[in-house]
Parts: sequence; C-alpha cells; structure tokens
Amino acid sequence: MAFYRAGTGGRKQADFDIIWFRFRVSKLYILVYVFSNIILLIMLGLESSSISVSSRANGIGAEISGVDLSNSLDDKTFASISAAFDTYRLLIFRGQDLTAAEQVAFSERFGRLEDFPDPKDQADGFKTVLRVTNIDRTTGGIKPVDDPGHKSFTLGTSSWHIDSSFRKLPSRASMLYGIEIPEEGGDTMFADTTIAYDALSEDRRQELHKLTVIHDFEETRRRHKLPPRPPEVQAATPPARHPLVTQRENGRRALFIGSHAAGIDGMSYEDARRLIDGLAAEASKPECTYRHKWSPGDLVMFDNICVMHQAMPYDLAGSRRLLHRTTVAGNQPLAPVD
Repeated sequence: MAFYRAGTGGRKQADFDIIWFRFRVSKLYILVYVFSNIILLIMLGLESSSISVSSRANGIGAEISGVDLSNSLDDKTFASISAAFDTYRLLIFRGQDLTAAEQVAFSERFGRLEDFPDPKDQADGFKTVLRVTNIDRTTGGIKPVDDPGHKSFTLGTSSWHIDSSFRKLPSRASMLYGIEIPEEGGDTMFADTTIAYDALSEDRRQELHKLTVIHDFEETRRRHKLPPRPPEVQAATPPARHPLVTQRENGRRALFIGSHAAGIDGMSYEDARRLIDGLAAEASKPECTYRHKWSPGDLVMFDNICVMHQAMPYDLAGSRRLLHRTTVAGNQPLAPVD
C-alpha cells in the first residue's frame, strides 16, 4: 500500500491512506474477534449442552436458557454466559427464582458491585441491591406519586440514560430482576449504541472521535425541572469527562451518551444538546433497540457502557412494580479511539 503518491495531493493523500489502512485493520480485527467469540460459544455449548444462547431475530441482545442462576455456576457455565455477554451486550434470563443474596452472588462473578448508600433503597439489607420500585419498604404500600424521592427517580429513569455515567469510572454492567410486575406498562427499553455507531458514515465517526462529553447528574434534574441536590451530595459526585466514542477491549466502538450528558468541551450548550439528542435518536431506532415486557423471574443483564435504557410508563398510583438492580462497578476510565 502506498503512503505517498506524487501528483495526488502529497501529504493529504498520505494521511488519507493511513486513515483508510487503520479503518480496514480495525474492521478486520472486529470481524476476527466476533468470529472467534462465536466459535467459543459453539465450543462451550458443546461442553455445556444444557445452556442455550439464542440471538434475537430483531433488534439487540440474546436469550439464555437452561441455566438456574440461583445455583453456584461452574467455570464452564460462567464462561459461556460471559462470552455471550461480550458478544451480544444484553442477555435475557427467564423463569429465575432469586433471593437478593443469590442475585448478588451471580453479579459478583463479573466484578465488584456498587453500593447504594440510602438504606430505604436497599433490598433485604444488601447495600449492593437497589429496590427499583414504587412500593414503600416500610409500609408495603404504594408510595405517593408526589413523594419527592420517588418522583425524581421516576422522572430520571424515564429518559434514555446510562447508569452512573457521571462517575469518573463508569459502571461496567447492570442486572435487573423482576419481582412484582404491573399488568400493563412498566416495560424497559434498551438501546445499543454500538450498533448506532456502526451505522454512521466514516466522516461522521472521525468528527465524533475528537469530542469529550461532560456527564453531570444535575443535568437530568435540570431537564425535568427538579431542585438541585444538596451541595455536599453534589460534591461527592462531581461532573466527569468521557470520550463521546469509546473503544472497548474487544475492539468494538460505542457512543457514550444518555440523559446525564450535559455538554461537550469547546461547544455551546445548545449545539452540544442538539448533537447529543441527535445521536440518542439514532441509537433509539428500532434496529438498535429492544423492549422488554417484564414477567416475575426475568433477569436482564446489560452492558452499562454501550447500552442505554429507559423505564416506560405505568399506573404509578394503582399498580405495584418491584425490580432489584445490581451494578458491576467500573475499574478503569473509558478508552478513547486511537
């Protein structure tokens, strides 16, 4: 491959050739990685035949069957699940029957879990299990719709977001487990920003690679006209800066956006808002999304770097909804594109 061609633009042509070469190498790396992971899944499937991994025909993710997550998983079974998660980024396990302790044990196989400091939000005394619910833990009744904490959480989760994107070390993965489910509504939507990135033109990708996004928990509160958190709480989680496009360990690239994205370095708030909202719209197209209609016993595990999610409406005053969430803590900053 020539990196300089006389009469065709000199240095500009050389730069173009280098970019084109890197792009082809990157594509080849991704193809090799995905193919090797599929082969690994097949091999693991032969050794652990009780587990079935079925990619969804439309949208994103895969369903896992033939495994009871309440049991301690042997290494081969866990390797099958881990490889599937790396490949599909969203996994659906149906028909589970988990205590909070059993959900914690499964989640901890993927790494250290985040704590949820408010005792009233914790499940069964576990600091690492968050009650995602409209049910008061003390009374067992449905919370008032205008309860400040409940209102802010409901509004915040109704927008496309990535859990804890405002942390300097963003969370790696989240697990949601369904316990009490409304008869109507209360679904959860998921959107894979890896697929959205892949659909962009190469010129658009190059533009986005240069950008750094400011993620701030207060942005979500401002957009929903909620009062700011106390200064000491804000000080504990100050805004964090992350690359708009991050490159994962497997070579795949994803858009790191969501409702906590408050601005872009070197750009006006209005221009940044238009760009971020436009990318969110691209990522929420049908080919990038999955809508999960909950049943008791469902566990959905999703990559918290490249999968946004949002809670869909339901009758907050007349229906009970209880999910348990565990979140695998981040262990390194997001990697920008080389």
